[in-house]
Amino acid sequence: MKVGIAGIPITCKGGSLEAIKCLKNLGLDSIELQFVRGVKMSEELALKIAQQNFIVSSHAPYYINLASLEKDIVEKSKDYIKKSLIITNIANGYVTAIHSGYRTIDTYERIKKNYIELLEFRSQYNIKTMLGPESRGKIKGFGSFEELMKLYNDIEIMPVFDFAHMHATNEFDFTKKDEYYRFFNLSNLDYYHIHFSEIEYGPAGEKRHLNLEEKYEPNYKFLVDVIVELGIKANIIIETPDLEISAQKLKQYYLKRRS
Repeated sequence: MKVGIAGIPITCKGGSLEAIKCLKNLGLDSIELQFVRGVKMSEELALKIAQQNFIVSSHAPYYINLASLEKDIVEKSKDYIKKSLIITNIANGYVTAIHSGYRTIDTYERIKKNYIELLEFRSQYNIKTMLGPESRGKIKGFGSFEELMKLYNDIEIMPVFDFAHMHATNEFDFTKKDEYYRFFNLSNLDYYHIHFSEIEYGPAGEKRHLNLEEKYEPNYKFLVDVIVELGIKANIIIETPDLEISAQKLKQYYLKRRS
């Protein structure tokens, strides 16, 4: 099991390259490059990141809706994803997390069709980075556990499972250890890209992410316990406000459980 963070450590100065050096010093294993407000990283910097011998992934821009009824929005969304894939691939990143969109008409088929087009682009340009549709944070979003698993079984994608999101949308109760067993038994992947934080939520879904041990929703210790017990292979990306502080907390608990 590997542990990293989304973005730049709060205790480090500089950009992504400096962040990787800082994370190594902190004993962490990976970074998820944040392109959430646009893909602004140069190919030159991405190439330098690829040379760092570090586990890399990325997150595509937030303003994506592959289910939109407006063609212009869909085309712009695909363009954001393509740019993310290109730079992530140069950085030797293995997956790009994507918020797929919001429910419209024939949502699943619309989104599947657009991912198939993106897979063709990926193949055409020999991009190794996987498309990573992510768990929805809001009830109205696309990306329920069942939808991600159906997409995974239909086409070549790598689901990105956000445990805080799945907890906030009431798909799983991750305050209970048995629910982690249920999740891994139902998904049964060879490798997992996981987003993790605690979360404040309401009837519509997530409100804001919280640091580990604020309320144990979800419970990170149960996640680690089950990963160790089942021998799960995973990269856990921490998305808490305190980033590396919570990441180190989870990593230390993992090392203690594994010993």
